[in-house]
Amino acid sequence: MGKYLCADYLRLSKEDLKKLKMDESMSIESQRMIIESFCKFNDLELIKEYVDDGYTGSDFDRPAFKEMLKDIESGKINCVITKDFSRLGRELYQTGTYIEDYFMDKNVRYIAINDGYDSLVGDSTIPMKLTFNDYTLRDTSKKIKSAFKARQMNGYYIGSFAKYGLKKDPKDPHHLIIDPIASVVVKRIFDMALQGNKCNKIASTLTSEKIPIPIVYKKEGRGLDVTENDGYGIWRPQTIKDILTSEMYIGNMVQNICNKIRYNSKKNRATKREDHIIVENTHDAIIDKEKFDEVQKLFTGKKKIVTNNSYLFGGLLFCKECGHSISILKKKNKKNESHYTQCCLYSKKGKYGLCNSHRINYDWLENDLLKILSEVCQGFIKEYDNKLLLEEANNIINEDLNRVNSIMNMLNKDILKYENAIKQLYLDKVDGKINEEIFNSLIEKYNDDLKNAKKSKSDVEKEKNLLLSKTQTLDYESCAKKVTEFLSTKKIAQGIIKGLISKIEIDNDKKIKIYFTFPELSVYTR
Repeated sequence: MGKYLCADYLRLSKEDLKKLKMDESMSIESQRMIIESFCKFNDLELIKEYVDDGYTGSDFDRPAFKEMLKDIESGKINCVITKDFSRLGRELYQTGTYIEDYFMDKNVRYIAINDGYDSLVGDSTIPMKLTFNDYTLRDTSKKIKSAFKARQMNGYYIGSFAKYGLKKDPKDPHHLIIDPIASVVVKRIFDMALQGNKCNKIASTLTSEKIPIPIVYKKEGRGLDVTENDGYGIWRPQTIKDILTSEMYIGNMVQNICNKIRYNSKKNRATKREDHIIVENTHDAIIDKEKFDEVQKLFTGKKKIVTNNSYLFGGLLFCKECGHSISILKKKNKKNESHYTQCCLYSKKGKYGLCNSHRINYDWLENDLLKILSEVCQGFIKEYDNKLLLEEANNIINEDLNRVNSIMNMLNKDILKYENAIKQLYLDKVDGKINEEIFNSLIEKYNDDLKNAKKSKSDVEKEKNLLLSKTQTLDYESCAKKVTEFLSTKKIAQGIIKGLISKIEIDNDKKIKIYFTFPELSVYTR
């Protein structure tokens, strides 16, 4: 390759900022000086610089990093230089993917100065170095989490924004005081509930009066993008319910209601009620205990989700995105009763941004599914003696087998990678390249990864064996019997439906995919 179009990438996280007094070499300016000196000594010319100041190494959703990738794609740069691997990223697998796959695929030279790495030469110890960075990130995350929990147990508030109706004390950000403006709205919400107003009615009233929703009022980052209702936002019934059921308004500190799915993930998941950290009487109450308890009685025993057995397709509906079951909910008004579907994960954790509602009018859905099932069964009976049926059904199963084999190959590669890494780790220990403490930490990590990969392989093998058994047990007679029973029955029962359908998936776009108990029937859904 001719002249390299070089760029330096500099990154400093908020956690790194705290360590600068101990290690000035972490600073953006220090990284810049190291890279510029290296380039001058090696006759490399820097044509562009990318800086992510204040961004964690566990997440690659960084503005400057994404800009660098765009410039790589457009051919503006073909050489990336960092002070070390950790500046590029601390997360093991994604960092390794960029170094060993992405940069190589794009024919980009990558240099990590302090780690002595140059992609023109290569380095067999990359996996170990990246694993150590990942271990550092994991260990730091664990220590931070432990420190936060200790503060929560002592009643210190550690959130970025106070609960609506409260605000941080200017003298002590870990103590909450009453917000004189928002607290008036909170009191009104409780009063409206005691007057018999439902959550959707309260939400509708606040929206029509253009009272700013919490994220708009608090000027959170998400609130800046709100344009609905002239920028005041739309109040949601779930928001009203969260306010009416929060002990924060009676002076109790409630924290740890959600946590990160993984130490290097942005996504949160709700914690169980018993895992919430509640410390009583940490701040002044907006609502007295008696009024709060009266409101809680309004929610007691009110379960809108009906049992799955109440509907023909109950227990068969699943969310394609998250895999959770989809419930059928009932809505009553003065004139009639309607039913609709909703993802169970969204019902419980939608306020944390997990999944979507997948809301569909169930009565319409049931009619459509019965029509589809009827057409499929009639098609089967019409073509029952056709010899092509066996071939087409086997083709469908073979597609699933190809998918499973692809996953199996990927897992075999992961298992081999972890086994080689463990061997290398023992060699490095014998050669004195790493000490006992680092060895113990890394060997535990690799063994866990190897164990998980082998378990996943075992699960996939079971699925593969099931598919292989299906190719040998296509049973047209049993299928025909179930189909005939469905077509001849005037009043369809749920048991008949479950004899023909194993699962129905609904995606975000409200598209439906039916999984039949008999592979023979799948021929008619394509």
